[in-house]
Amino acid sequence: MYGLDINFLKDREIRPVEASQTARSATPTGSRTPLLLGLLAAVAALGLVGGYWLFLQGQVRRLEAREAELDAQIAEIQNQLQQIQTVQAQIALVEAENQAFVNVFNQIRPWSAFLEELRDRTPARIQVVSVSQTAGITLPPPPGAEAGEEPPIAGGVNIEGVACSFDDINDFLLTLQRSPLLEASSVGIDQSEKRGSADLLDPEVDGVCPDSPPNRPELLVDFTLTGNFTDIPSQDLLDVLDRQGAVGLATRIRALRDSGVIETP
Repeated sequence: MYGLDINFLKDREIRPVEASQTARSATPTGSRTPLLLGLLAAVAALGLVGGYWLFLQGQVRRLEAREAELDAQIAEIQNQLQQIQTVQAQIALVEAENQAFVNVFNQIRPWSAFLEELRDRTPARIQVVSVSQTAGITLPPPPGAEAGEEPPIAGGVNIEGVACSFDDINDFLLTLQRSPLLEASSVGIDQSEKRGSADLLDPEVDGVCPDSPPNRPELLVDFTLTGNFTDIPSQDLLDVLDRQGAVGLATRIRALRDSGVIETP
């Protein structure tokens, strides 16, 4: 078979004008303004972010400086608090020592004052034979209170004597219960015993009891009274101490009061 070859290139014309138009159509024809605006916006945004970051860094540095300053102030305050606590501990120690010192004076019951009080309160028909100090007696607890109360701190007293009658002992008891130096509820008769006829008080030989009928023999009564000294502090008994001649103790208590160690009415 035979093939047919046709060459069209020979018949093609060169058109320069069309080629130039095609070249011009390939070049971009849009404006560059949006691109520039986008770049400017991006640069502005980066500038704002950078400025805000720098601002935050400045704030952080100022806050860190303030934190360091506050830490220094806290350390100084803690040091001052420690010094204050040390001073308070020293003050508490001195106050405890002062209170212990005051308690010693408050528990003192001068015998000179009590003997003077006893002399003033002893009736004419009572003769005191001996007075001695004791540890005191433990009183029964009040209703509703727990048992096991300790003996009085100031101790107690034991009074032995002779009376003209049992009624005289009772009168003496009531008189002692009114003494501000004794605990009224603790004062009582420990024992009382009438002497035998062999110890009869003969008016012609031994005399008579005061206010007794003349020429009538009497039998005397031996007795023992006991009681506790009051737990009222001595600082509250200054008037009694002054009245009964315990000037030394009263003067010391007033000196403590004037120095501010204790307060007295």
